[in-house]
Amino acid sequence: MDIPEWEEKMRDGVVLAKLVKGWGAEGKVFEHPKLQWRHSDNVNIFLQYVRSVGLPENFIFEFTDVYEKKNMPKVIYCIHALSHLLARRGIAQSIGSLLGTLEFSDDQLAATQKGLNGVPMPNFGNVGRELWKEMKEEVVESEDERIERELFEREDSIILFQTFARGFLARRRCAEKLSRLDQLGPSITTLQAHGRGCLARRKISKQRRTAKAAEGGFVISLQARARGALARARFARYKRELERPSTVKIVTGLQSRARGALARKRALELSKTLDHATPHVVRSIIGLQARARGLLKRRRAAEMSKQIGAVVPSMVGLQAHIRGASVRQRIRRNLAELDSREDTVVGLQAVARAYLARKHYRNMAKSLRKATPVFVGLQARARAMLAQKRAKDVGKALADVQVVHAVSSLQAFARAALTRKRHQEQAKQLEFVAPDVLGMQAQCRGLLARRAFGWWWHYVHEHQAEATHLQALCRGIVVRRQFVQKMNYYRANLSKVVKIQSLFRAKEQREQYRQLTMGQNVTVSTIKNFVHLLNDSEFDFGDEIEVERLRKVVVEAIRENQQLETYVNDLDVKIALVVQNVKSFEELVKARRWGLDTASHPSRAAVLAAHGDPFAGSNTLDMATKRKLELYQQLFYLLQTRGEYLARLFFRMSRVELAEKAKRTVEQVTLTLFGYGQRREEYLMLKLFQHAISEEVRSAPTIADIVESHPMFLSIALQYVRPKQVSWLRETLRTLVEEVIGQPAFNLETDPVVIYRAVINAEEMRSGISSGKPIVVTFEEAAFDPHTRAEYIRHLQMLRHLTEQFVNVIFSSVRKMPHGIRSIARDFLAAIKACIQVKFPDQADDVYAAAVGRLLYLRFIHPAIVAPDTFDMVPNTIGAAARRNLAEIAKMLTQISSSSTFREDTPSLVPLNAFITTAVGQLHKWALEVADVPNPEEQFKAHEFLDATEQPSSILISPNEVYAMHGLLAQNLEHLTTAHDDTLRVIIVELDGVPHLGSDELREARDRPVTLELTNRFADVKDPHGGENALWVHAKRGVLAVLRVQPGKDLMTSLIEPVSDEHEMIWGDIVAQEFPSEQGRNKMLRLPAPTASDSAYRLADIRTQSYRDIKAQAMFYLLELEKLGKLTRANGFQGILNAIAGDVRSKHMKRMQRKNELESMEDALRHLAERKKTFEDQISSYHSYIDSAMNTMQRGKGKKKFVMPFTKQYFHLRDLQKAGKNPQFGSYKYSAQELYDKGILLSIDKFSPRQFDRISLVISSDQVGEFSVELFNNSYGSPARMGSTTLRMEDLLQAQFENRVSLSLFDGLAKVNLNLLLYQINKK
Repeated sequence: MDIPEWEEKMRDGVVLAKLVKGWGAEGKVFEHPKLQWRHSDNVNIFLQYVRSVGLPENFIFEFTDVYEKKNMPKVIYCIHALSHLLARRGIAQSIGSLLGTLEFSDDQLAATQKGLNGVPMPNFGNVGRELWKEMKEEVVESEDERIERELFEREDSIILFQTFARGFLARRRCAEKLSRLDQLGPSITTLQAHGRGCLARRKISKQRRTAKAAEGGFVISLQARARGALARARFARYKRELERPSTVKIVTGLQSRARGALARKRALELSKTLDHATPHVVRSIIGLQARARGLLKRRRAAEMSKQIGAVVPSMVGLQAHIRGASVRQRIRRNLAELDSREDTVVGLQAVARAYLARKHYRNMAKSLRKATPVFVGLQARARAMLAQKRAKDVGKALADVQVVHAVSSLQAFARAALTRKRHQEQAKQLEFVAPDVLGMQAQCRGLLARRAFGWWWHYVHEHQAEATHLQALCRGIVVRRQFVQKMNYYRANLSKVVKIQSLFRAKEQREQYRQLTMGQNVTVSTIKNFVHLLNDSEFDFGDEIEVERLRKVVVEAIRENQQLETYVNDLDVKIALVVQNVKSFEELVKARRWGLDTASHPSRAAVLAAHGDPFAGSNTLDMATKRKLELYQQLFYLLQTRGEYLARLFFRMSRVELAEKAKRTVEQVTLTLFGYGQRREEYLMLKLFQHAISEEVRSAPTIADIVESHPMFLSIALQYVRPKQVSWLRETLRTLVEEVIGQPAFNLETDPVVIYRAVINAEEMRSGISSGKPIVVTFEEAAFDPHTRAEYIRHLQMLRHLTEQFVNVIFSSVRKMPHGIRSIARDFLAAIKACIQVKFPDQADDVYAAAVGRLLYLRFIHPAIVAPDTFDMVPNTIGAAARRNLAEIAKMLTQISSSSTFREDTPSLVPLNAFITTAVGQLHKWALEVADVPNPEEQFKAHEFLDATEQPSSILISPNEVYAMHGLLAQNLEHLTTAHDDTLRVIIVELDGVPHLGSDELREARDRPVTLELTNRFADVKDPHGGENALWVHAKRGVLAVLRVQPGKDLMTSLIEPVSDEHEMIWGDIVAQEFPSEQGRNKMLRLPAPTASDSAYRLADIRTQSYRDIKAQAMFYLLELEKLGKLTRANGFQGILNAIAGDVRSKHMKRMQRKNELESMEDALRHLAERKKTFEDQISSYHSYIDSAMNTMQRGKGKKKFVMPFTKQYFHLRDLQKAGKNPQFGSYKYSAQELYDKGILLSIDKFSPRQFDRISLVISSDQVGEFSVELFNNSYGSPARMGSTTLRMEDLLQAQFENRVSLSLFDGLAKVNLNLLLYQINKK
């Protein structure tokens, strides 16, 4: 149960009364489903009981705290304290610590603090201690408190123990899993092998079954048809042969002869039978008849046998076909059964083959073991026979004469071998003494060489002069010969030499330019060659002035549009309340006087100064308010330059329930803070989006959630890029959209059912006759209708053609896409890559590209296609048919952006899946191309000195917006920063709370915008690098002067070289040539004095100094930077040269940026003018409606109504006339009893309902929207005024808007029903 539901259940007091009834409280509990006044008795039962048990009054809540839900935290605090009191007395158990279990609003907690009368804010963790302290009793530590204290004291030990335990359990689980895997290793391997085999067999079987199913039926059918054709051919051939005339005559004669032969044979047999028959049989007529009948039967049987014989071949063929079909069916059935049991059969075959193989191996081994002796004996006999044969051959050879000669040769070979052996032994002995022999030989050769060298050296030394001269002459001849050859070669190739020199100089220039663009290790010569690029021209100054003027106009126009939009929104709410009779005349009149009647109100500055507001003006602020103003300037400077704060605030506000007004305020302040079309602010805005995207992507669980969500920063981004987005989309899609809209008969409906019905309707309208076709059909029936199918295919072709055109146009407009959109895509791609690599590693680039493409299309392109009239693509509103066609195209593009094809839920578009697949690939390439853009630092040439070289622009913001932003930052401070010394926390703490809203007059004064300068002037919380930036500026200025006068090989050489009078003269010439034109230009353009960054380029601030002093200052600033660790002399102060190169290379970029800013701001001004006109038209229409509403509401007011004589109202009006009081809108007198009976009056303090007949109330109105209520006591004869109050209609309606049921009057003396009181006022 949440807090609001619990509060509603507690209002009737039933739970509280039943709670104390269980502890012996007296009284009857009143229960009713609707909240009534009698429920107050239940609360009184509880209050009487807690006072009877001695609970201090500081802990007891008021009746209105629970009945009207004014202070529910105090109710819980009272119950909590009561539990501790009853627990000490042994009546009930105490409630444990509620710290962190309940959440209340700040208003509820503030009301609780106010009602405790000095007791600190309720701390549900130590309520018992506060209770005993208030009752001045000894504090007894409860069991829960003791346990909590001991656990807190041993928190470190418990955490350490839990860490060890979790580590032990984790290691134990890991060891168990590893041991289990080791034990199951062989089984797992075997199982995997069986599994792979089973899968392979199943795959082969499936392929076989597929092949059989695909081929078996067709083959059998083909065979049957072939056999049938052959049989019919044979039968036709036989029939043709038999139908020939010659064949018929032969067959007929053959048949006649055969029948004659048979007849004769039968007659012969009959005669033989009769010859051998007995007289008795012959004479027997019956026997003869029987024989005749038998004969006839046999004849018929013979004829039938003959007929059967004639068809025997056909019958045999038919039987063969039948047997073949049955055999094939039986074979197919057996094969199917074998296929279904393939695994079993394969396993059985494998077992059988293994068994047979083992059996064959055992039999072979047994046979070999049995035959081993035989084989061994056989081999022995074979070897013996071979040996005997060789012995016989040797004997025969020795017995022959030729063998003798062979023996002599053998002896010669033997002697040669002995000789070689002796030679080898001698060589070994010589090898052993080789070192001594070689040493002696070397000494002899050295002696001879030294003697020859001594002779030669002595000869040369005696003729040294002649030898030296000769050598010089020879070298001179050689060098001159080479030089002449080289010069001849150069002269012959002079054009080539010139070209090489130009190429070398171009290479040097390219290298210097590359150093300049890269900004790393820039040389002095590079700086000297490109330093002229730092000079501005008249055109640059003119553009700069125009940009500044347009920038101011744009900011003012934005502020004006924001005010108009806020005013329109307020008018919407007020008119809605007027429709419901919830707004008074005064509010409507005030709404009409927007900005017209300012003279009647006090001065805005005076109102703000009276309340100590820091935005009252510089002349009306004291020291404290000025300090607060400086803190607000620093706060918004910090929000602008540190994007992580606003990014975290956006992330927080997207995930908590906040009023829409608060979110709209944050969006307006953000857009105001970063401006429109400014270089510095645009760079900071893109950095803010980068931080916000990182925050959103890190918290998203899936990629789909990242794309489908709509975080708060995206709303700001859409508003930020809107002007450039409209121009880009209008230029890109306008032609195609006009083509789709410009054809009235154009129809892209892709649902066959809808097309089917449209075809039927068109046919019936054309013919005037019912088509007779059913109206209600399914998708398949509609798709197969001939006319519908043709139309359906035509629509699909048209849809595909148009979608392809949209795709090509969008994908080819990357260069025209605004840089803000491309930068968002780049940051989004980088964020999801970093996130997915952590959460979902090993993802392809298509996953990233799909997410980026869907984001780009859904957020920046899709709205322009479905609603082109809101993007100025069409002059007028478009029709329903054209909007449906655009919706169909947008549906296709949305499907492409999802990187998936159509499924069964959209069968009508499934035929386009091939096109979708192709377009998805193009989408991925397009998304990566869009995201391929330089980062903001490279695009805007931003560096670490950006804030030092460019002054932040002031912003126009109202104090109410400042305080609203302050409140949101203070509420979410714990989520924005965690460090206690963070700059944002320091500023928020020093500001010490949000100022109170105050009266309507103060609120109206704070609604008007003021100019807030963004500064960074406080060293403790603002600009810790301010001095360092100044050192950089001065150092660059001095180095530029040194390099102009004394350009050297490197900077160190230029700095060390002494200064002479010639250098002073060069410096004087530079000052005389440059600065007069500089001053004249500033005077002509009415520019202010050059800033620090400008003087670094044009040396305007050092024209009165001598060159010696400038060089000394340059060296001083370089040494100071070296002390800070920013530069080092080890690399010749290369960092200062790189910084100057950065200034040089960003010069052209500034010119291009100014041009882009001019175009973007002119476009923004045009759109702002259009929006302003729209708002003014809305305000005009609202004013017309307000005029008519006011005339309607005033109709009949102030007219005198008939009053019945001698009534209470009659005497009341007479008394008013006598007193000279005549309210303009009437005065009415009621008795309290009458109002109580109507339910308007709920209670009067210290009076029971029985006394209400002696009390009267007077309600009168003399001004629009104001009602005076007076309470009189008539108990003592004459009426005595008990109290009076003035009610305003807007206060009553505001209370009703806040769902308040009752209203306290006369400082809580009386209580009335709010809704019934409003009804009574409106009735009169």
